[in-house]
Amino acid sequence: MSSLLKNLLTTMEKKITLYEKFISLLQDEWKCIAEYSIETLESLINKKYELVNQLQGLEAERIKIMKKVAQSLKVSHGNLTMKNLINIQKNPLNSRLAKSRKNLLTKIQSVNYLNCSIRDLMKKSSLSFRKSLVHLHTEGELASSPYHANGKIKKSEKYSRMLSVDA
Repeated sequence: MSSLLKNLLTTMEKKITLYEKFISLLQDEWKCIAEYSIETLESLINKKYELVNQLQGLEAERIKIMKKVAQSLKVSHGNLTMKNLINIQKNPLNSRLAKSRKNLLTKIQSVNYLNCSIRDLMKKSSLSFRKSLVHLHTEGELASSPYHANGKIKKSEKYSRMLSVDA
């Protein structure tokens, strides 16, 4: 049992390290979006996919270990959570497992917060871009209009060849 718990702790610590890297990438992604740096953003997205794959592998490993722990404790795997595990059995690693669990939950909350923040930034950037296009189209229409407000014909100085889906 002790070796299973050590493996579980090692897996949890690896996940925490990967989540720290993932959080750093999310912070960099936010900066890239704010600065409209598409090339850097594409590179970050590829790194994120790699980390997600590694995290999924570690999660599969954690689930496998938890199944073995559940079998040795003779409890249902579906009901065995980290919190329950710490409460069910007494082991010197319990304090480290509890700390690792809490740390991992904190990292996951940070990831969720950053994901929401990035989503909001992208929505605002997209809206701003759309409004800019509408403004340019409107200005282009005014500039290409052959009449003044008083009805007289004017000579156009600007030309616009944009089509607005919002007009």
